[in-house]
Amino acid sequence: MNSESNDLRWKDLYRLAGIAAILSLLVIILGIITYFIWPYAPGKESTESILLFLQKDWLGGLISLDLFLFVGNLFSLALFLALYVSLREVNDSYALIALALGLISVVLLIPARPIVELFTLSRAYSTAGSEAARSQLAAAAGTLLTLFSGTSWFMNTLLGAISLLISSLLMLRSPRYSRAAAWAGIVTNAIVLGFFLPVAGTLLLFLSLPGYLVWYTLLARRFFQMSRNRPAAQ
Repeated sequence: MNSESNDLRWKDLYRLAGIAAILSLLVIILGIITYFIWPYAPGKESTESILLFLQKDWLGGLISLDLFLFVGNLFSLALFLALYVSLREVNDSYALIALALGLISVVLLIPARPIVELFTLSRAYSTAGSEAARSQLAAAAGTLLTLFSGTSWFMNTLLGAISLLISSLLMLRSPRYSRAAAWAGIVTNAIVLGFFLPVAGTLLLFLSLPGYLVWYTLLARRFFQMSRNRPAAQ
């Protein structure tokens, strides 16, 4: 009875989380497709070329600055909240820790992806009247670009993966989730934790994407079921 009452109480949150999971799926798919059209630029292209490209093709420029990661990060807010509400009966302490880590990770990505600031600088750079002014603007933009692989990004990835890994482990003990959903989350987020490894880290992040596609699909289905107070398929 308590579980049923809890589901009814949070049905709107579960529905929102289901929508967020579907949107996260679309973000990953679009991110993979557009990566081959507008590859990730920070650290690979010069500051000047990035600023000019933002003015020549603003959409492609924003995508090359990890726009989809930033948007997907915002959708994860609903997922973290819904996971906490649905898993706190298993272990309230660990569910709360997972929620706290997840929310911190979301906040940390904001300074790590100063996309709006770079777009503003690109407009000023394209209309600068002197070489000295362009050099100053490029220096400011270069400082912002270093944030893309800085401490905030590192901690965002680390804390986000730990948060979701904890939630996935709790799913194994929860009747609300199938074992398939639990293990998809465990394997996928465990892979992400290797992101800091030299060379292999980037490959591991790419390898985690198919896992997230499976996991978000299972989560979306389950959240919509809980919003209608339906039992999980084992």
